[in-house]
Amino acid sequence: MFDFSKFIVGVHEVILSFPEESHAEALFSAITRDRETLSRFMPWTDTTLTVSDERQFIRYARAQNAKYNLLVLTVLADGLPVGMVDLHDINHVNHTAKIGYWLSTSVQGQGIITNAVSHLVAIACDKLSLHKIILEADSENNKSIAVANRLGFTFEAKLKGQIYYHGTYKDLNIYVQFNPSTTANN
Repeated sequence: MFDFSKFIVGVHEVILSFPEESHAEALFSAITRDRETLSRFMPWTDTTLTVSDERQFIRYARAQNAKYNLLVLTVLADGLPVGMVDLHDINHVNHTAKIGYWLSTSVQGQGIITNAVSHLVAIACDKLSLHKIILEADSENNKSIAVANRLGFTFEAKLKGQIYYHGTYKDLNIYVQFNPSTTANN
């Protein structure tokens, strides 16, 4: 297992690591336990129906990580896989990426995902030299909006009827954070 980042949040040792197939069972268990909650905002829950589906996603993520198309990391709390964070839609020409995340309800409310996203933003800026990180949140996803606000993302727009999910068009809030080292010269 390659640990990308390690930090302490409260009483938890949190590690961001490249996803391993050995993470699939614990991640799928968390998805199954939290399916009703996650499915409100995460369309992929409709297609992650077996441990095999999760393993397949991990294989896909690892292949895309290797090509620098994605940066998907497993969030481990005290050694247990409890969620994921990622950079996706990485644009190497414009130096932008979107950030995504999910976390098991069993460890929510403790600052784990806020710190994990903060570490991933630092990696995006310091290691990948990205200029702009975009966080998209369903306008009803108050927890995700709170993460954006806690981390100093700037609300940029609300896109009306932007996403279609469960037979309904939903609004999407767009938040951004710029790399201080790339904006200093502008």
